[in-house]
Amino acid sequence: MELMEMVRIIKEVFPEKAVELSITLELLRDTMEDTRQDIRQQMMLLYDQGKHEAMIPHNQLAASILEYMARVQEIQAALEPEEQLPVKSSEEDEPGLPDYQAYTVDSEVVHTLHEDFTYTRPAAFEFKGERVEVRTWQQMLVKTCEMLLTIDRERFIKFENDPTMQGRKQKLFSTNPSNIRNPQKIKDSKLYVETNLSANSIRNLIIKMLQKFSLKLSEYKVFLRADYTSLH
Repeated sequence: MELMEMVRIIKEVFPEKAVELSITLELLRDTMEDTRQDIRQQMMLLYDQGKHEAMIPHNQLAASILEYMARVQEIQAALEPEEQLPVKSSEEDEPGLPDYQAYTVDSEVVHTLHEDFTYTRPAAFEFKGERVEVRTWQQMLVKTCEMLLTIDRERFIKFENDPTMQGRKQKLFSTNPSNIRNPQKIKDSKLYVETNLSANSIRNLIIKMLQKFSLKLSEYKVFLRADYTSLH
């Protein structure tokens, strides 16, 4: 049985398990991103020591992790429910599994773009007085792009060729999806945005976009639905 077919069946027949798997995979992506950052720090140390040959396997490892992160995100996104599922009672919880409901937080508490969002999950964001419900950081990024596009289409389209709006080795905006690892099309445009990014990387990209539009960061508010920091 193909992997994505298995995912489809689990989501269809065992939707509550699909939610648990989705959460677990997103936590896995966070840990993989943390590992990439540790590799980056180690490579900087090797560079300072002049050990350039020793940097090669580290660079290869980081690249491989990034590729697998894209695959994990694809599976995680496929497991995400279209709508909120009812939460099982504690009597139904299986032994040995974390009670993810215990990590839910008040989704009306306002958070800013200056915070660390590692191991957290978004509930919504508010921009220019409009609240938009989301379930993933990737959805928040795409929806933010769509809103900025409506504010100033010409300025947003320029992101594709703006070197300050691209990654170190990979394009973050492109009209050619093959230039991006995990492209997501921005509605009503020919542009795609990279979504194979961690929560904090998405936060940083949103900050850069707002700054390009000369918008105050205080106009953008974040609301969380879960915080799994204590699991790590």
